[in-house]
Amino acid sequence: MTRTDFIDCRADVIRNIHTLYSYAQSDDGDEREWAIDRYRQGRCFVVEPFGNKLMFGPSRFCGYKENTWEKQCEHHGNGTETNDRYLKLKLYQPEDDPSLTCEFDKFMDEFGINNVNPKFFIPSDGDLTDLYHLRKCYFISPTHCRGQKEQAWGSFLDKGIAAIGWTDEDYTDYTDEDIQSAYPDDYTAVKAFNTFRQIRPGDIICCTHNNFGLWGIGIATSTYKHESGIHYAGIDDDDEEWTYSHYVEVKWLKYKSQGYISKNELEIPPSGKQWPPYGTIFQCEIPDYITNYLLKPLHDTMTQNYKYDRYIKLLKANRNLILTGAPGMGKTHLAKAIAEEMDAVCEFVQFHPSYDYTDFVEGLRPTLPDKNGNIGFERKDGIFKEFCKRALMHKRPKIQLSYSESLKLFKEDLQTQGVIETKSFRSDTIIGMTLIENGNISVKNSPEWRVTDNRILNYLKNRTCQKNDTYTKTIGDYILNNYVNHNTKLFVTQKSKPHILIIDEINRGEISKIFGELFFSIDPGYRGERGRVKTQYQNLITEEDDPFYKGFYVPENVYIIGTMNDIDRSVESMDFAMRRRFAWEEIKAADNTEMLNDLGEMKDEVIEVMNRLNNAIRNDEENEGIEGLNSSFHIGAAYFAKLGLYLDEDNSNKEEAYGHLWENHLRGVLFEYLRGTINAEENLRLLESAYYGINDDNETD
Repeated sequence: MTRTDFIDCRADVIRNIHTLYSYAQSDDGDEREWAIDRYRQGRCFVVEPFGNKLMFGPSRFCGYKENTWEKQCEHHGNGTETNDRYLKLKLYQPEDDPSLTCEFDKFMDEFGINNVNPKFFIPSDGDLTDLYHLRKCYFISPTHCRGQKEQAWGSFLDKGIAAIGWTDEDYTDYTDEDIQSAYPDDYTAVKAFNTFRQIRPGDIICCTHNNFGLWGIGIATSTYKHESGIHYAGIDDDDEEWTYSHYVEVKWLKYKSQGYISKNELEIPPSGKQWPPYGTIFQCEIPDYITNYLLKPLHDTMTQNYKYDRYIKLLKANRNLILTGAPGMGKTHLAKAIAEEMDAVCEFVQFHPSYDYTDFVEGLRPTLPDKNGNIGFERKDGIFKEFCKRALMHKRPKIQLSYSESLKLFKEDLQTQGVIETKSFRSDTIIGMTLIENGNISVKNSPEWRVTDNRILNYLKNRTCQKNDTYTKTIGDYILNNYVNHNTKLFVTQKSKPHILIIDEINRGEISKIFGELFFSIDPGYRGERGRVKTQYQNLITEEDDPFYKGFYVPENVYIIGTMNDIDRSVESMDFAMRRRFAWEEIKAADNTEMLNDLGEMKDEVIEVMNRLNNAIRNDEENEGIEGLNSSFHIGAAYFAKLGLYLDEDNSNKEEAYGHLWENHLRGVLFEYLRGTINAEENLRLLESAYYGINDDNETD
């Protein structure tokens, strides 16, 4: 099979160079040796400056998009094709200057190897002088709008850029004097533009998070460019929306899926010069702590990242995904890891035989007794409909929120932050608002004071309250200003965030009863309003500001991951109508061995035991195993992770721990697999021997 996943741009190559270099420094011996062999066996190498360090990557490995160990082992591709690709795209050009060989030899010395007569490709937008040009480090803030740096950094990362603001005018052909003329009274702008336009490919770019740390570190792949509104910077204190149009392209290499790189992680020495906590852009010589962090091995193996990428692509393409396999394969663990890797809002629910439509979609629920002790019923959203509402709020265009939605969001923020402070409308007194156990709002200034939702909602609707009620008006005005009329947080900072609902044991519920008419709306082809359906309780929705007033639909940013045990008899409850709306992926025992990381140095040994037992159950390659069983009956890493429950700190009792694992966890499961089959007891003893590594001579391997 021919590989066609060729690179499209210089950033793709830089990413692959960084990937292979990380492999070559990995703690995993197999990864490290495989990568070093790529350097040793390579014939042509792409050269890229990473700051002031020249980095080399075998042209074959670097010529395929987002290449990894796993991809390269599956199909290493053709080196002639990748070399042609570099030339066709005019990204790189051949160069045989002897100085490159000297630099290459220094690079190879890091790994204690050499390579005879290599050939080189250097970037086409320059020559050797440009390649050896002394690079700089630039620290750039993603926005000047307060409280919106994380979302602005997300724009940098998604678009592969770093940008600055001011006016929307192309300064490509401007001189420094022209910039001075454009901003005669703004020294800050002149300095920022003159600095920004000095950026060259190979310079190191850092996205700053004030004094806390860095959002990301990357390599510039272009000089100054202009595109109107390419970067959304947020809304400033004057309620003005900002976009930036001046940018450079950046391949971001080091960042976190959630949060930022803290100063402690960067290991800045006492004598090290840190970036200014505020300001648009700062230029300096490249600090050692930046180079060290950029080039140190990645925290996770690229093989693992590739695995998550594969599932994420499958989920995004199909919207709905079911992870199936034997018990203990780590399906739930994997589902949560996928959600975390996507930086998604995630909610978890487990189906069971008594779970129904009322729990999942909506239904009638009893109300609290009134003053006469009478109990009534009211319609309540189920977990899925409530989840879709929250996802929709993160996705709707900027509109005015309803009063009830605003109050709800405000209380969610109170619960998350603990305290929100604002000025009293009567004076400059700071009032600290907090949420108490019964869900009512209180203030730290008067702990005995309470306000109900009805009192706040009445103020929001009518703008009136009792004359001496300072707190209700102050809180109401805060909600009006920050949520109803100025909903920046809701519609700008969290726009289009993915929402993933994980349904554990999805096959244990009666699917048609739980989903009802939603079979249509969860179809991946009917996400959004075109999939709107009338629910069973539609006539009871009377609030026109309810987003599902005209019918329910699943927002486009909602994804569903289900898990199920494919040897469970309840698998038969999954009818064809449901099956065709999900992509299906079988999870095998070897797919989630990172669940054994807590076992430390015993991990490899435990994997060997797990493989030995599973091969005794069924070895598809050798077509051997116990009659009636197949790979769906394998024992997964989740079971073997329980070994940690019995191990001492120094693992000195591991034989005893293996015994506990067998007797307390594995034996019972395997007995159920074999119950009622021919030679059940004999086969169980065979599996026990495989587990303990006892050979035919009754000796332990």
